[in-house]
Amino acid sequence: MNTFAQNHPKDPRYKQYAGKYGDNSGICLFEDGQFLMYGYATMVFGTYLFEKDYLLFTTDKPALFEVYAHAYPNRGDSVRINFVGFQEGNNFVQFDNSVPQRVFNPNANCFDPPFVYEAAKAPHTFTLAALLPEGGEGKEASNTFWSYQADKGMNDFVFVHNPPKRVYEDFRGMLIKTNDGETLLLSNYGGKNGYRKNTTVNEEEQAWVLSVKREYNEAKQHDEGIAYGNRHYRFFPEADLSTYTFDAASNQYTSKQAAENEGYYRSNQYKDDRYLRKYVKLLPATMRREGFDTDKAAAGSIFFSTCGEGSEKSYHYNGYIKYDNPAENVEAPVPTTAPIIPGTE
Repeated sequence: MNTFAQNHPKDPRYKQYAGKYGDNSGICLFEDGQFLMYGYATMVFGTYLFEKDYLLFTTDKPALFEVYAHAYPNRGDSVRINFVGFQEGNNFVQFDNSVPQRVFNPNANCFDPPFVYEAAKAPHTFTLAALLPEGGEGKEASNTFWSYQADKGMNDFVFVHNPPKRVYEDFRGMLIKTNDGETLLLSNYGGKNGYRKNTTVNEEEQAWVLSVKREYNEAKQHDEGIAYGNRHYRFFPEADLSTYTFDAASNQYTSKQAAENEGYYRSNQYKDDRYLRKYVKLLPATMRREGFDTDKAAAGSIFFSTCGEGSEKSYHYNGYIKYDNPAENVEAPVPTTAPIIPGTE
């Protein structure tokens, strides 16, 4: 952000029009050229520029795909892959030189994550494909295929798909003066009346907004592409590694209080943060829009999920350890949203 602030044109309008526009939903413009779009369950940052009488807004978009990898020595040649966010859209995966395969069945519903695929042999390469409807949200990313190269020994993966959403589309704006003050009209939200600029300053609210902005920029600046999670793919962004010891034999971190609350974690295995694995983000080797023939995809899908008739065939995660005492096998409900991994919030 410092670089952006230094390089954008020294236009006095950045300072003149900075402020909050809207009430429970709206947009905040900052003097350094950054903006925050907010609303119910919505918080999107980005940057904006002035072009003649218009404002051009560019959102910070999550990557279409993200891949995190871990080498677990006790797994040998086999592989586990947790698929996150692939329930939405028409998505495929291809391992090495095998034929592409659909991740979920068409019209899938009634999801019960995590969705973990297991195979006897870990792939050396894999391709993730998202086929999006023409003219729909995220049309610029339609028919996009990302290929990855896995390092030797990597056998525990998290594949993340961030479906394009309307809130991440770039947009335009125009500032107009009315009898009530300045109003910002946007091409995507706010309707014909737009968002009116707040003339009174709520210091507590202003401090909160600036705090959120600062935390967001610091997280971006220090994102090392590393995530720490347990064997059931629950991730812990705030894990304090000073309270853990690293075990090279198992390539995982063990809490110094691992023996405590054993009974609790037996019946709450998804929440167990005593043993953490370090997952490292892999960058795609290639990103292309052609050369991936889904017409030759294998029959069926990796996961099947449906409500009503046929629901008995739906996928359910079975990776929890079974204990002799039935009372210890009661699981806390698994969230229906994707686990939080840096870069996917």
